[in-house]
Amino acid sequence: MLDLHGISRAAFDLVIAEEVTSEAVYNRRYRGLEYPGGQSGPTGGIGYDFGTQSAARIEADWRGRVSEAELKILKGAAGVRGDRAASYVRRYGHMVDISWEVALEEFCERELPHYLEVLEHYCPGASALGPDCKGVLWSIAYNRDASGFVKGGPRYAEMREIRACVARGDLAKIPGLIRSMKRLWPSTNGVYKRREHEALLFEQGLKQSHPEQHAKLATTPPPPDPDVVAQVQQRLRDLGYFDLGAVDGHLAEKGRTESAILAFRHEHDLPLTPDIDDDLLAALARAEPRQVAPAREQATVQDLREQKVETISLTDQVKGWAGKMFGGSTGLGGAGLLAWLTDKATAVSGARDAVSGLGIPAQVWIWLCAAVLVLAVVAGCAVLVWLVAHKIELKRLADYRAGKNT
Repeated sequence: MLDLHGISRAAFDLVIAEEVTSEAVYNRRYRGLEYPGGQSGPTGGIGYDFGTQSAARIEADWRGRVSEAELKILKGAAGVRGDRAASYVRRYGHMVDISWEVALEEFCERELPHYLEVLEHYCPGASALGPDCKGVLWSIAYNRDASGFVKGGPRYAEMREIRACVARGDLAKIPGLIRSMKRLWPSTNGVYKRREHEALLFEQGLKQSHPEQHAKLATTPPPPDPDVVAQVQQRLRDLGYFDLGAVDGHLAEKGRTESAILAFRHEHDLPLTPDIDDDLLAALARAEPRQVAPAREQATVQDLREQKVETISLTDQVKGWAGKMFGGSTGLGGAGLLAWLTDKATAVSGARDAVSGLGIPAQVWIWLCAAVLVLAVVAGCAVLVWLVAHKIELKRLADYRAGKNT
């Protein structure tokens, strides 16, 4: 009896079917190593990509399940991906023979619990879902890499939103998000079809384990296309709506992108809804860049200081500290540096003249020079800190003048 660690048999069978189809097909095609293509590594068993694993992990997973000679070949595949993997499989793939029973045993004892732990790490709360729903998210984590639940960029927008939905218990949105991921593959690709199978099983899981969420499916709209969201985000940024967050394809409810859309709609007399519709896209296409008020374009650092801008307050403190360390005021510059060096050089020269007739030992002179050197290093560090703070101050002012900050 296989230990499925809390996922449903339907979810387990889905992954097996997507990875190797069936026992008969496995015995005919997958007992050795294969190269799936792209950046995959040599793959064997139930979708085990040896190229993405370390030799130590392969040792732990496969020792005692295959012969020593086979284990050596499997460990040699660690880190081998892409074209190198294809070459490795051609050379060694036929020298490995992993039986169906061994493949299932390794998968259930190692891969299944491991990826369930990884899933819970990157998508907290997934382990508390019903068996079908939990199994579907495990399937996605196994197929796409669970770190996608926290990765940035439009490619992982749906996975990030699934994570958010699990956290807030908004499970009815997840089937639509799974289907939305199909945009990443052509319709003839097996992964494209896998996403649909996962979405259907998740809906079944809602019906069995989360009926209150299943009841919401009929009224839950499909999620916006992350690629379209990213285009809208970039267009808004180009038009001067800078406070919209990252261009990541994610339209979070009551988030910064939604606020920027509402601001644009308000300024262009469009209905105040965060939806991305044809009217919004058309208005974005013909809109002119947002105008910045003349007073803002001509603002000075003093204006920001009077507005109690936090960045300016911080740079003032840092520059004040640096000025004290340097031995002057916050208004350091080339003239101040030259004056300081001249002053210190005069002081050292005067001290040397004053004590030259006293027969000061050479060792004392060495200590004196060392002290001056330390002072110079401290002063140099202070100047560097002051310059960095000044650069930050100028950047903050430039952003304000351009309308990027309030």
